[in-house]
Amino acid sequence: FDHCMPALLPEPAARAVERALIDKGAAFHFGTKAAAVTRCGDGFTVNLEGGGTLEGDLVVSAVGLRAHTALAEQAGLAVGQGITVNRYLETSAKDVYALGDCADVEGHLLMYVEPLLQSARALAKTLTGERAAVTYRAMPVTVKTPACPVVVAPPPAGAAGAWDVQARGND
Repeated sequence: FDHCMPALLPEPAARAVERALIDKGAAFHFGTKAAAVTRCGDGFTVNLEGGGTLEGDLVVSAVGLRAHTALAEQAGLAVGQGITVNRYLETSAKDVYALGDCADVEGHLLMYVEPLLQSARALAKTLTGERAAVTYRAMPVTVKTPACPVVVAPPPAGAAGAWDVQARGND
């Protein structure tokens, strides 16, 4: 990716966050990986995989969340961004369910508390005899960067349409 938070923010919003953080002294290095981080005096040196080094007072690695699906794949379950489930949280195997950070609910990989709670409530009903599909209400996500606060309500995966980006500052 060539900008921050590509799974959450449209590029113009991501660029606004980047500019605000750069104005505060941050530096972004997309498309490269750190091979090693070592302390040097009061700071750090980062050796990059492709060669080269970076020096700084602080190192922040923002790699995002990713569902661990290896065990599910080994067990023969269907996986996408996470373990593939329907709205009843049923996997591709009979009587096997998934919820939370690992569950790809019809194209939604929602790694936040509110969708986890909604999923848990629906699955509890299903497991106690009342088959219940999980439903999500609008769930805006707040990116808590004081330099450029952002609230976004990401659309479902594969949804048709275009972003309507309205900016005030940092543009």
